[in-house]
Amino acid sequence: MIRSLYLFALLAVVAFGAVWLADNPGNVSLRWNDYVVQTTLVVLLGATALLSVMVSVLFLVYRWLRKSPGKLGGLFASRRRSRGLDAISHGMVAIASGNPDDARRAAIEAEKHLSGEPMTLLLAAQAAELNRDERATGIYYTKMTEKPETRLLGLRGLVNQAKRNNEYQKALELALQADQEKPGTDWVLKELFDLSLQLKDFDGALKYLERSGKGKAAKDPARLHLKAILEYERAIRRLDASDVQQAQALLQRAHDLDPDFVPATAKLISLSDDGRRREKLISAAWRQTPHPDVALAIKRLVPVESEADWYARAKKLFLSTNPDHRESLIELAKAALAAREWGDARKYLNALLESDPSVSVYRLLADLEEKANADAAAARNWIQKIPEAKADPEWHCDHCGRIQRKWTSRCGSCNSFDSFEWKSTDVDLEDQLIEAQVVKELTGN
Repeated sequence: MIRSLYLFALLAVVAFGAVWLADNPGNVSLRWNDYVVQTTLVVLLGATALLSVMVSVLFLVYRWLRKSPGKLGGLFASRRRSRGLDAISHGMVAIASGNPDDARRAAIEAEKHLSGEPMTLLLAAQAAELNRDERATGIYYTKMTEKPETRLLGLRGLVNQAKRNNEYQKALELALQADQEKPGTDWVLKELFDLSLQLKDFDGALKYLERSGKGKAAKDPARLHLKAILEYERAIRRLDASDVQQAQALLQRAHDLDPDFVPATAKLISLSDDGRRREKLISAAWRQTPHPDVALAIKRLVPVESEADWYARAKKLFLSTNPDHRESLIELAKAALAAREWGDARKYLNALLESDPSVSVYRLLADLEEKANADAAAARNWIQKIPEAKADPEWHCDHCGRIQRKWTSRCGSCNSFDSFEWKSTDVDLEDQLIEAQVVKELTGN
């Protein structure tokens, strides 16, 4: 309302001025050298107003002309950036879907519009990687390492490339550079750990494993198991260097970290000095992790020993610590057979027949019939049952299924680390048929 009143007042003043000028036009005379211009005041004011408008228009045009190249350049740059970002988006989708041709074309398009940008370099590197162009992959990842904001990502790409080419030492050196760039990064510590394992640098692997585990993670059973394996491998290295004392200390550390880790326990028993401490170790080990390797280590503690003496020692240990366990009964049956204690051997094997009739049980029963009674027919009957029996526990690789008698930290087939588990698996039907056919050929039935 107030604005309307102001506008009305302004129009009234203008109208009043126009009327007054019309009634009193006046005369204006301009002299310049020999020229004289005479006009009215109304015309002069009109000409002045028109000149002011023309000057204002010319000034606006001049200012627009000065700023238009920047605006036009900004408009074109915005369009280039938009096209470059679209190309990057399409390229990432192509990489995710595993389309190498589309990824390469998108990388070329992105390079055309956004040359040298971090995301452009990343797209180009991954597109080259997808196309298996190792030379281009290395070039782009190396360019990424030259920029502070993408250096860590470029190093990661170069590490992965070196690993693909089995250049583990080079990969380790690149990972160390990444660790210097940003110490304590999770993926860097994991790469340093894995590469140290690959190069059998167990000291370095243990160092990086300890750096990566803090707080509650340091007490995780899986991490403690890994540390036990590394301490065991370090102990084996010390044994190879004839440093028995240091090897014993490392084995003790491995056993303390994971008392269920059989290889360390068995090796520690074999190196332990005679005395109460060793007896306590043996009793605790057999009570917690009865295993054929542990039994063999215990047996070999007395190098010159008769079969009867070993049987007596086995009875004293196994029956007092873990009498009902399968491994106790198996070891006692073997010892009784070797000592020609036929009745005791049959007692242990009959107990196993009720609880765990595995392949080894049938074989021991066949051996018993042959040695105790010279009964080939009875032995053959036990042998014929083997194809139907449960397989005995062995070391199984959880990654590739490789089976072996002796534990190793790395699988010889798939190269995976810490993949072996002591367990029994059912025999495949095909294997059963083959073994049954072999039995029939041997027995003639």
